[in-house]
Amino acid sequence: MAPEAAVPAGEDLTIRVVSRRLVKASDATIQPHVATVSNLDLYFNNYQASMVCLYPSNLPVAGVAGSFDAVVAAFEAGLPSLLNHFYPLAGRIVVDPVSRLPELHCHNQGAELVVGEVDAALGSLDFAGMDGSLRRILLPYPDDVMLSVQLLRFACGGFSVVWGNNHLPNDGHGISMVVRMW
Repeated sequence: MAPEAAVPAGEDLTIRVVSRRLVKASDATIQPHVATVSNLDLYFNNYQASMVCLYPSNLPVAGVAGSFDAVVAAFEAGLPSLLNHFYPLAGRIVVDPVSRLPELHCHNQGAELVVGEVDAALGSLDFAGMDGSLRRILLPYPDDVMLSVQLLRFACGGFSVVWGNNHLPNDGHGISMVVRMW
């Protein structure tokens, strides 16, 4: 079998969004609140960063032979509980009209859960740097959203989980904690 040609950096990948919805924390006893951010947090005001996790098509998922549908079902079932532990990530970033500084409105508006399909094989992505085809699998999301979880199925059967995170509520260590808790 011949190796697949890498998707050239200048060519677009086609990503078809199958579903996009908001997932709220499941614990109704958590009280909504507004949190201010520190001056250090303001240094990276509304900077979006992502953690990309890639999985080949032959990865067993809890006894199921790599079923992307099982992965989607697991996120739909488990994400509300995860958000109970990271409640601010289900909120929004809002600019205070008086101070003109951003604050975290933790009112359980919902984290974004996106499911999509990529028209290329996972092995065809350019892994040499983020400016290649790897960056193009990151779907845009609104600046006020604190967490966007993006599940993408590739033509080969592999998939990715992209944890899109706004840097204002947490840094790289914080999003790593979320992924480890998952």
